[in-house]
Amino acid sequence: MKFKICFLTFALIFFSCNKNEKDTTSIINSKDLKLIQNKKAEVGRQINTLQKELKILNEVIFDLDENQKFPLVTNVKIESKPFKHFIEVQGSLDSDKNLKLYPEIPGIIKTIHVKEGQKVLKGTVLIELSNEGIIAQLDQMRLQVKLAKTTYERQSSLWKEKIGSEIQFLQAETNYLSLKKNIDQLKVQITKSKIIAPFDGIIDELIADSGSNVNPGVTPVLRIINLDKIKVKAEIPETHITKIKKNSEAIVFIPILSSTIISKISSIGNIINPNNRNFRIEIMLKNNDNDFKPNMTAKISINDYENLNALLVSQKNIIENSANEFYVFKLDPLDFEQNKYTAIKTYVKLGKTSDNKIEVLEGLKSGDLIIEDGIRQVKDKQIVKSIN
Repeated sequence: MKFKICFLTFALIFFSCNKNEKDTTSIINSKDLKLIQNKKAEVGRQINTLQKELKILNEVIFDLDENQKFPLVTNVKIESKPFKHFIEVQGSLDSDKNLKLYPEIPGIIKTIHVKEGQKVLKGTVLIELSNEGIIAQLDQMRLQVKLAKTTYERQSSLWKEKIGSEIQFLQAETNYLSLKKNIDQLKVQITKSKIIAPFDGIIDELIADSGSNVNPGVTPVLRIINLDKIKVKAEIPETHITKIKKNSEAIVFIPILSSTIISKISSIGNIINPNNRNFRIEIMLKNNDNDFKPNMTAKISINDYENLNALLVSQKNIIENSANEFYVFKLDPLDFEQNKYTAIKTYVKLGKTSDNKIEVLEGLKSGDLIIEDGIRQVKDKQIVKSIN
């Protein structure tokens, strides 16, 4: 009955407004100020009447529309799924086979057998130092050894026949053996006059030129490098040492190449750096295309936690109160046909966070429904209507 009255009232006002619109136009065209002012007052009264009628209409709609009585929300179902948490650190690329080679003996570079960028095998002669002086010494030493050998053999024969003194025999023997050792040392020096590749690799840089005077441990002559395998080095705060192990999953991202590699930690340092309280890790990477270069920067994500049956909730669906407690609104079914639920404030214990998802350790179970949209307008134990 109330609805019918409102409908008739609205109809009368509508037709009245159409008529008044024509009257208003004629009054405005008359340019009569007093008449226009009176019309303005009349329109104001009509507006007040319409506002009252609108209020009545809203009340009727609220009585008839069930949706008006309950807050409208959306829900999400909680399901268990695998969850991995990663920490992120910065690292850099390096190679174990990246060496500057130095001569083992002093000398002058006689011949350079390689060029920059050339691939070489292990054992290849790369550079030869001038060794003519050593060879001359060796020839002279061989003559001395020949004489010392003859003297030693004769003294040995005489001593066997009890001719001569024992001291003469011993002196000849010592002299002969000593000269033989000198020959061995000179042969080693001749070998050291050649700089040989310690591993398969590429000549990255020729540092010294032919004719340069070089000294061991002081003058580098070239750099040889092998990039078949590259390692990523990084330092991790000691707070993570109990959670990161050898073979832990590691995702390496190299920004300059926009390249991502999934690998594992190959080694972990056993010492905490006292200066920054960090420990060292290494990750080995294959470098088949030689794209990775030493000293490139890398962003490393290391798996430090995993739960195969985690309950994950979006961060926006969790509310924190002034006591630093966290809660969600769990939905208890009230009327399935009308999608009506009771919103229950449920406190939760949280775990790790990743990609705007938080692990819920306590308070929820798989299959629970919680409020997603509309969570801020809901109170504990309030009846709500879900629209999804």
